[in-house]
Amino acid sequence: MALSRHNADVKSGKLFAILAIGLAIAWPVSANAGSRGAPIARNLVATAQVKAALRAAHLRTLPAADRAATRGPLARSTYYGSYGGRRYALATFSHPRVGTTDQPELFSKLPGRPWRDHGDSGGCLTQGVIPPALVRLWHLRSYC
Repeated sequence: MALSRHNADVKSGKLFAILAIGLAIAWPVSANAGSRGAPIARNLVATAQVKAALRAAHLRTLPAADRAATRGPLARSTYYGSYGGRRYALATFSHPRVGTTDQPELFSKLPGRPWRDHGDSGGCLTQGVIPPALVRLWHLRSYC
C-alpha cells in the first residue's frame, strides 16, 4: 500500500510540475494578448472638414480683431495623421502684421473631442505634442 501511495504522490507531483511549467510558459502570452502593442503612425487625408475644424480651433486662440484677416490653413501646409487613438495635425496660418512667423500651428484631438491648438511651433514640430513617428512619416524636420 505504501508503494502505491508513493506512486500516486509521484504522479501527482509530476502532474503539478507539468501544469506549473505550462502556466509559466503561457502566462506571458496571455498577459500580453489583450494589449495593443506599440501605437502605429498613420498619414491621413486632411479633408475640407478637417481643415475647417483646424481653422475654427486656431481662430479661438486669436483676438477677435485678428480673426477675419487671418488666412489658412494655407494651401499645401496641412499635415494630418493618427498615432494610437489620437489625431494630430500641423497647419500654417498667415496672421495680420506677422504673416507666417513661427508657424506651423500644432494640433491634437482626442476621440469625441474638438481639436486643440497647442500654439505655433517656432520650427520645433514635436514639442511634446506631435509624436516624432508622425513627423518622420510626413518627411518633415523638427528644429528643436
